[in-house]
Amino acid sequence: MKCIAYVSRAPICRALISNNSVRMPTGLSDIISASSKHNPKAQITGIISYREGQYFQILEGSDLEIDTLMAKIAADPRHEDLWIFLNESITERIFPNWSVSVFNFVDKGVFFDNFIESNRAVFNIFNEQQKDRIQPFIDIKKIDAVPDQYYQGKNLRLIAWPDLNNESDPQMVMNLCIKLTKKPYPFNFLVDSGEFGTHQQVTQMVREFEKSGILSVTDGEPLEEKVVSKKKPSKFYGAIKKFLGMR
Repeated sequence: MKCIAYVSRAPICRALISNNSVRMPTGLSDIISASSKHNPKAQITGIISYREGQYFQILEGSDLEIDTLMAKIAADPRHEDLWIFLNESITERIFPNWSVSVFNFVDKGVFFDNFIESNRAVFNIFNEQQKDRIQPFIDIKKIDAVPDQYYQGKNLRLIAWPDLNNESDPQMVMNLCIKLTKKPYPFNFLVDSGEFGTHQQVTQMVREFEKSGILSVTDGEPLEEKVVSKKKPSKFYGAIKKFLGMR
């Protein structure tokens, strides 16, 4: 399966002003009606929203169904300036069904929170123009403000290295990078070790890693390395083997 999320603009020439001064495109009702009928049949889940002259949609489903639908959307004159900001393979759905949210932020429920959390690295690398465009639907400023306690109980691992030329303390950052490249480590372990500065310093370094999209954050404890003890050869059995010509 795959997940695609995009933002598109409603053509100005097709926009109408309703009685309550809300800008609504003429094709909005048709898009919602067609999506509500087609997507459940095609086992496509997700959400669609309209706000401030833009559509926002998240689509989850089989590769074929999603690619076919996106081709239709890209060719649809009711969508302009299409920006696909997420296109990734998935093994399970975040949204269990199909839903519509017209004027407000997309969803304040647990499913949308899970979507944000799962794709935090994607949002962290948006430039200012991209942040401004998606702000009506996703509060990027809130995402950027990762609380200090967020990493408590999490395992951290680097999937790439940062640019050490821009670091104020490159040696400490390098030491942390070496540690996190080998295997996942609990955040608490990194702080308690004292190798990488104070709690605040470790949090700041980790936060910068995540903003750069190079940090993997997971729950649970890493598997402990098992030390296999080698048994010393028994002199008695060694003598027996030698007597029997087995060595």
